Amino acid sequence: MQETPYATIFQSAANCVRISRCRAEYIGAINISVCVSRGAKLNSVELRKLQMTGGASYTVSLPKDWVKEQGLKVGDVVAIMPRSDSSLTLIPHEKIPTGKNRGAEVTVSPSKEQDKEQILRTVLAQYLAGYDIIRVRFPASAKPDLRTYLREAARKMFVGSEIIEESKDELIVQCLSSYGDLPAPKVISRMSLIAKLMLRDAVDSLKGRDPALAEEIIRRDEEVDRFYLFIIRQLTMAVLNRSLILEIGLADPRDCLVYRVVSKSLERIADHATTIAKMSASIENPLPPRLVDEISKASDITISVLEDSLKALAKSDGTLANKSIASAESVEREAENVMDKLFTFKLSPKSTVAVRLALESLKRISEYSEDVAEMAINLTARRTELY
Repeated sequence: MQETPYATIFQSAANCVRISRCRAEYIGAINISVCVSRGAKLNSVELRKLQMTGGASYTVSLPKDWVKEQGLKVGDVVAIMPRSDSSLTLIPHEKIPTGKNRGAEVTVSPSKEQDKEQILRTVLAQYLAGYDIIRVRFPASAKPDLRTYLREAARKMFVGSEIIEESKDELIVQCLSSYGDLPAPKVISRMSLIAKLMLRDAVDSLKGRDPALAEEIIRRDEEVDRFYLFIIRQLTMAVLNRSLILEIGLADPRDCLVYRVVSKSLERIADHATTIAKMSASIENPLPPRLVDEISKASDITISVLEDSLKALAKSDGTLANKSIASAESVEREAENVMDKLFTFKLSPKSTVAVRLALESLKRISEYSEDVAEMAINLTARRTELY
């Protein structure tokens, strides 16, 4: 996957889609004696005294305007959810999202001027925005191959998607996976494993000029892309609905930013592993053993940096993260050293370019590994106060 298109899609999703959910969610947050009402009219902090009733229960009154906005009355049930930032979230009980009331639907009606790539980007934006049912209505002039293109793209790119209806005028895609089925930490773990194996195999395919192994690596990159899009979808919904934070396996809302950066870094690492694998087809003759040793040395350090960064992230280990960052600097030195020596190996121009591009990708992988390590360090520093 190229970085720019999907980054642009994600950043402009809010502009492409006017999100109209099938349910409204009104949340009031209470931090012991501080009540913050988030509504169209209530945007100021109201101070309320904490009181004791019956000698055992603590109570705090709710803003009257907020209660009226939610349509609550005496005897109604509200859900109270403690948060890691020392706040409490209040939600009217009937408005709590559950698996039964999921199913936000959106309709995409592309114009006849749009090509299939533009239509796919729009459909992808709906997926990332969290819609469960995406209905695509084709213009009368649409060709049959457009339906085929979108159908295959949805199956390839969307985790847990099914085509539930298809006709010459319409295609309906339903995303069946719930957010809790594949928690964000497991998605990151899976992406990490695939990316590490891709990197090892990519270097092997380069050194051995193995086109079959290179093709397998390219196919694995598509799996990393699917997981990347899925976790962006999860994080988007968690930002919109904080009650999903725990459901997707996170302990703190601030983890959304960490997982966003880490997932993008892993997706880019997989892309560069794919680039290395593709270079194997451009190696015209077997590489000299001494050059193979030099490439192996640089790749071993790169793999070590990546593994240490991922371990540091999993354990929130700042010491290991700093070690990984320091080691990443040696990858650049090793790669530059090999590139400076390339002319001594008397490779063909095509092979020389291929090896240089592969070494550049190793440098980029180490840089993205640094980003992961920095996120691990960020996890060790958390402010605990709410204000």
